[in-house]
Amino acid sequence: MRVLCDEHVAPKYVDALERTGGITVATAPDKVSPSAPDSKIAAYAAAHDWVVLTNDNDFFSERQQHGLLYYSQIENPPPGDVVDAILAINGAYESNGDAVEKVPDGWV
Repeated sequence: MRVLCDEHVAPKYVDALERTGGITVATAPDKVSPSAPDSKIAAYAAAHDWVVLTNDNDFFSERQQHGLLYYSQIENPPPGDVVDAILAINGAYESNGDAVEKVPDGWV
């Protein structure tokens, strides 16, 4: 799975994903631009087969067909639980663009 982390994703999640085999991870500021709006990030993800990881629920309103993984910043899930959920989700979908899930939310 290719996971594109929104600019607001906590570094602990980016770091945990980078240490995980089977997942390619990048950040939106690195791939798109440091100040890219959600619509540009969504368009990039859709065009390049990335799943967006975010804690920003504005991505649910984007019209682009792209994968979306959402975690609650308030719930502050452990990085290992988020990674485990993403690995489980990766095995459940044929295409990155089809995955729209809250993590960890029952995936671990």
